Amino acid sequence: MATKLDNKALSTMIISVVEDTFKQMCHVAPSAEPVAGEKDIIEYDGRMRLFPMEKFNAPAYVAIVNYYLSPKHLEAKDAVGTFILYFKEDLVERLFKAFGRSASESENEQACLDVVGDLCQVIAENLKKQILALDLADLTLSAPYKYKNAVLEGAQFDYNLFKKQEVAFSFWKEKCVVVEACMGHVPTKGR
Repeated sequence: MATKLDNKALSTMIISVVEDTFKQMCHVAPSAEPVAGEKDIIEYDGRMRLFPMEKFNAPAYVAIVNYYLSPKHLEAKDAVGTFILYFKEDLVERLFKAFGRSASESENEQACLDVVGDLCQVIAENLKKQILALDLADLTLSAPYKYKNAVLEGAQFDYNLFKKQEVAFSFWKEKCVVVEACMGHVPTKGR
């Protein structure tokens, strides 16, 4: 038997894992309530279109992790879920400080991409743990794909999906993180 993760539950899990991850890794709590909503997936050529600079009306770093039902599905690029983290560029120095890294590293674009990619990977893995707790199958994660300002090729996603969850977070008294995610049919454990 397969189940589709309820969109409201997915949104609630995203809020929980992002807030917990920021509290544990960055030692910061949200400065405002997260703003959650459901959005249409805009598809082009079998990929989800992404618009990073629209999230903050400013430059942004983007990291994407895909979920797969098995390593075989990963090889075939047959994603069952997609997790996208947008991080506002002008606050990335705070992220470096929160990670205990030198603020001067934030001047290196590759280092910025890497730290946002690492954060995305940790949050995506924490979300996976929440999904496992629902008695759903263990999922395989991709390595993070990292970008700045534009993702021309779009993101892999389950082509049977038409909606995604979007949650905006404020830390350090400013909206600086937006997460988009969608999840298709995930079988229960052992099936």
